[in-house]
Amino acid sequence: MIKNILIFLLTTISIFSAPAKISNIKDIYSLVKEVTYLNGEKKEKTYKIEYISPDYLRKEIILPNVNKGEIFQYEKGDAKVYIPLFDEVVEEKNSDDVSNFLSIIKDLKNKDLNDKNFIDNYYLKKIKELKYKDSYKIKIKKYEKINGFLLPVELEIFEDNSKLAELKLQNVQVNSGIKRKELKK
Repeated sequence: MIKNILIFLLTTISIFSAPAKISNIKDIYSLVKEVTYLNGEKKEKTYKIEYISPDYLRKEIILPNVNKGEIFQYEKGDAKVYIPLFDEVVEEKNSDDVSNFLSIIKDLKNKDLNDKNFIDNYYLKKIKELKYKDSYKIKIKKYEKINGFLLPVELEIFEDNSKLAELKLQNVQVNSGIKRKELKK
């Protein structure tokens, strides 16, 4: 009898402590601190990211002050940028920055649905590196459990063997019900 109760308790605890599947994420909000390395120079940015599944991503620059208020928005294949200096919205032709972020999220969600090896290792925090495109890799430095979801919150991005960027996600909120926003016109 006691053995059955212990098994029941252990099973219940493991079910409720297991992270929610990342494929069930509907939206994410995060403050991102980014350090990029280009031609021996180090540049820092801070921005807000809002993601709504499956195809909406909004990035609003907070720092540096020279770029403060710039908004990059990607939705249904359309990329737009709001430039506060000119108070105008322009179509963005090469929005790799925002579309790459969106495609990485989609790739993680797809692997969470279809790749048993990924599923088995991700939730045990064994995945420390993800390949992206041909020459990019993302190193996961730190995971955090947020609203029941296990998410990478500190990352390094490399092209071949050169470190391009470090990202730290803060104030992360998952499935908080954020809404799409229109860019200022």
